[in-house]
Amino acid sequence: MDATRDGGIRSAPPAWGEMETDCLVHVFRRLALEDAAAAAPLVCRGWRRAAADPSLWRALDLRHDHVARFMPWGPLAAAFARRYGVARFAFAGFLTLCLARAAGSVSDLALPPLLSSPAAELDRVAACCPRLRRLALPPLLSAADEARLPELVPRWPLLQRLELESKPSSFPAVAAQLALHCPDLSGLKTSGAIKPEDAAAMAALLPRLRSLCLDSSYLPKQELLAILAGCSQLQEFSARNCVGFNEKDEEVVRRGARIERFEIGGSRFVDVLDDEMMADDEFCGSSYVDVM
Repeated sequence: MDATRDGGIRSAPPAWGEMETDCLVHVFRRLALEDAAAAAPLVCRGWRRAAADPSLWRALDLRHDHVARFMPWGPLAAAFARRYGVARFAFAGFLTLCLARAAGSVSDLALPPLLSSPAAELDRVAACCPRLRRLALPPLLSAADEARLPELVPRWPLLQRLELESKPSSFPAVAAQLALHCPDLSGLKTSGAIKPEDAAAMAALLPRLRSLCLDSSYLPKQELLAILAGCSQLQEFSARNCVGFNEKDEEVVRRGARIERFEIGGSRFVDVLDDEMMADDEFCGSSYVDVM
């Protein structure tokens, strides 16, 4: 109790541990995920209860700065070893912890390329995240993992945006499942060699897309025009730094004029590049080499 200037008595503010859970949750939303996972729960029971609130775990950006955050020799691994006695820190374990804390409420999830067993971890995401609205996936390196993806799409009926860092070979099947099970899908981002069957799947199965990003892809003009013709509701389209069409092509520019945000800068034909440009270090280190 403290005395006021007029002689009255005022109550001292409550200790941090005695604050209402809702107030603590509001404060904890400003913490990084690793702090909410490894530090806050060990302060007291009140903090542990607040740190377990599912609303703190609805948006999981696990891709940001993932090398520094999730390596076994990093500070997060050290914190788990010191505070929880975890002898062998692994990203899969941290992902499991995050999904458990979220209690089925995850709406935004971005996964880094650290999946030790992509099939098992994607199955876990499908089982634990039925309310996903945005999903960003790393490259799936095996054909079996890519083939599994279409089977998982029906588990995310609320999906609004899908980001595939590398276009899977199963993309037409993925598009078919998106068309059947994700009526609110409006955004797609991917990169890779856009084949005729991929362009046809986008045009025929995903005509309601409003945002499409194909930056740094191998995208022949014929496939580009097919996509633009089929996806008539596009408001944003980006195909920057692509190989397969010229950014100044009059027909391409004309077709894109109806789109509010149409970005194709840096795109060019493969056959207009002379030997000097092909030898340039910057070009050879870019994603063009990966898609050709």
